[in-house]
Amino acid sequence: MAKKIFDEIEIIKEISSILKDQNLSEIEIEREGVKIRVQNQGLQASQANQIISSVPTQPIPFVNSPQQEEQNNTAPVKQESSKYVKSPMVGTCYLSPEPGSKPFIEIGKKINKGDPIIIIEAMKTFNTIPSTETGIIKNIFVTEGQPIEFGEDIIEIE
Repeated sequence: MAKKIFDEIEIIKEISSILKDQNLSEIEIEREGVKIRVQNQGLQASQANQIISSVPTQPIPFVNSPQQEEQNNTAPVKQESSKYVKSPMVGTCYLSPEPGSKPFIEIGKKINKGDPIIIIEAMKTFNTIPSTETGIIKNIFVTEGQPIEFGEDIIEIE
């Protein structure tokens, strides 16, 4: 066993030498079921510094896309007195039963417990998500085709 460890150390030394001689950032070999990877951290750091020093130092203005502007301007504010229906799963959110059809929910409409509010696609399965509350829809927190997380607010009901 000690012989094998010694051989691996010798291989690493040889690879390191090749890295320096050939000006490489990393090298990986596999021999007799043993995989060895050697990286030249110093070279990677100097390459990164060269890249950073070649980047212009003038500030680049940040511009929101029209879609980002719309989302920023229409982000609903949560109210303490309201009830919220949360996502029971992770997936992709759809607001209507099929593309181009009328959405399940609209702001200002009455909804009953058990009414469908969205469809969440997870692993190629489409799951209709029912409302867990009854009331008037005050806000919709999701958009068509957006990824949705478990526990994320879907709608606000008063």
